[in-house]
Amino acid sequence: MSLTLPQHDPEAAAQGRRFLSVRSITIGCAMAVVIGLAEPYLTVYLASSYLFTDYHGGGASFLIFMLFLLFNVLLKSVDRRMALTTDELLFVAAMMFASGSIVTSGGVVHMIPLLSSAYYYGNAANRWSELILPHLKGWMSPLDPGGGTEAIRKFWEGIPSNEPIPWGPWVEPLVLWGIYLMAAFACMAAMMALMRKHWVEHEHLSFPIAQVPAELCAAAGDPGNPNSIFRSKAFWAGLGTLFLLHSLVGVRYYLTGQSGRLRIDELVTFSEAYKLRIWVEIVVVGLVFLIPNRIAFSVWSLALVSWLMRSTIKSYGIGMQENMPYGGPAETQHMVMGALIVFVFSSAWYARAHLARAVRCALGVGERDYDRNEPTSYRVALLTIPLCAAVMLVWLRYSGLGLIYGVLFLLAFLAIYYAMARIVAQVGLPSTSGPAYPATYLASTFGAATLGREQIAALAYQFWNADLRQCAAAGTSHGMRLARRRNGLFFAMLLALLITYVCASLCTVRAGYQHGGSSLAAWFIINSSRAPWWWTVGIVTRNHGLNWLGLSWAGSGALAMWGLTVAHRTFLWWPLHPVAFLISNTHMVINTWFSIFLAWSIKALVVYFGGHRAFRTARRLFIGMILGGFLAGGLWAIIDLITGAQGNRVFAI
Repeated sequence: MSLTLPQHDPEAAAQGRRFLSVRSITIGCAMAVVIGLAEPYLTVYLASSYLFTDYHGGGASFLIFMLFLLFNVLLKSVDRRMALTTDELLFVAAMMFASGSIVTSGGVVHMIPLLSSAYYYGNAANRWSELILPHLKGWMSPLDPGGGTEAIRKFWEGIPSNEPIPWGPWVEPLVLWGIYLMAAFACMAAMMALMRKHWVEHEHLSFPIAQVPAELCAAAGDPGNPNSIFRSKAFWAGLGTLFLLHSLVGVRYYLTGQSGRLRIDELVTFSEAYKLRIWVEIVVVGLVFLIPNRIAFSVWSLALVSWLMRSTIKSYGIGMQENMPYGGPAETQHMVMGALIVFVFSSAWYARAHLARAVRCALGVGERDYDRNEPTSYRVALLTIPLCAAVMLVWLRYSGLGLIYGVLFLLAFLAIYYAMARIVAQVGLPSTSGPAYPATYLASTFGAATLGREQIAALAYQFWNADLRQCAAAGTSHGMRLARRRNGLFFAMLLALLITYVCASLCTVRAGYQHGGSSLAAWFIINSSRAPWWWTVGIVTRNHGLNWLGLSWAGSGALAMWGLTVAHRTFLWWPLHPVAFLISNTHMVINTWFSIFLAWSIKALVVYFGGHRAFRTARRLFIGMILGGFLAGGLWAIIDLITGAQGNRVFAI
């Protein structure tokens, strides 16, 4: 059982309330600036709450609540016209979901150090200077005018306070990378605009992560509504409890210096190879409570099967002898990639009627108003995808990737990001990571003997999104779910993405020079920027050709996904949903399996014993708990910004 998101009356414009106003887009752009400047500093230097690092949208929900207090409480008391409408809040929320999807794990914070790490850490001992550096394109990194690395050295080691930041070497790579990334973001957003109607109105995907800001916007815009979540005692009980508990973590840090998080985390060891994590995270429990229980059961049960398979492979040493930096063991990544390809094709197949109508609408025949109230016209969406794909393909060619492998990479890239958006919309896990990665899959499948060192080096740069715990495809799809109407939403989100890219890039570069990149957050700056180059050395050293074993694993994954899809579509009693197969192998899902199991159990008991009324109350309780964690994390992040305290990570997953 699940509830749909609150819907605002589409005829509100007739009452003088425009969905897209100058005010809403101005506020959305201002929030993009705030996110782009504040989040990298909070993440890489202060190590404060992770508000935009994962898919949960916690930072967007926190900022929506702040806008509600500013406009609908404080300024409204001076002039009632200052209050933001529900439509305006939804529009701003959509822009923030897009903006927050690229700032940390979604791209920028991982990308900036990646551009220079090979030059700084490369030497004869690790063989980077021999195997990697000669094959890198100079325009992709912030090299000095003569090809030197002084600007790179200063980024990693820091500069004196009286020395100016050497911005010059960064201009060319940031502009050229910006062209590539904006083309990628626009392509993702166009795919989501094309699929929004089918996912929401035909398949009725639950979009659990969007339900929290949707309820918040509806209540903030019309607090007097008797159905408002603000009138629910369960909501306020959940919000107050979690806000207080998270805040106690922050208070303890300031009083004792001890950092921590509100989490139960135990490791059950059966043997050296069989270790199972029992991890209870309230936000995960709350969001999984909002999805259909059939999907929740599929995720936690298949996660246990994946854990058992991975542990057995490790115990007997029968896996592929290859290191792939993200996404799990090599054999499971190949298996999941095969499954993912079938998943994407089946998704398109079952949407074929919608896609055919969308194409006819774009061509001006058939239902010409089929794209009415969509984020953009289907004509714009269908033109954007091939145009941006062509820009990406040209860029990849100049980065060192050949045309054929560039096309294969691009197809894998779009398939993976499409699948991630679909997974997050359907499963709602706030902390899942990518099941497979286009660069590692392509290199592992064809090998350095086939691709050559230059193409392998070009693929290493494609780890700008690291472990795929955020992406623009998911951010824009959730934004379109919140505020779907056509009055410029698509282009407003692209504007937010561009603003965030510029601001976050400048903030991250500045943080490196001011504090020294090597002293910033290890995972985001050091570990994630060196992992692709270690992977490159491993691929080049092995120098293998076509990976028939990997193709065999991919075939098995494709066959398994085909069987799951047919069973899911054929038998009403079939308990496993195919979407769960894609993420059941990722380390974050295996780690949070118990939280997913807990949410599934609670929901089953609530519905069985209390029915719809009890479920409605429990739903509001969990939404309040989720929002309470977000608000506490945001409040203590502001306090950390003011005080300069480091390591007070009140909220994170």
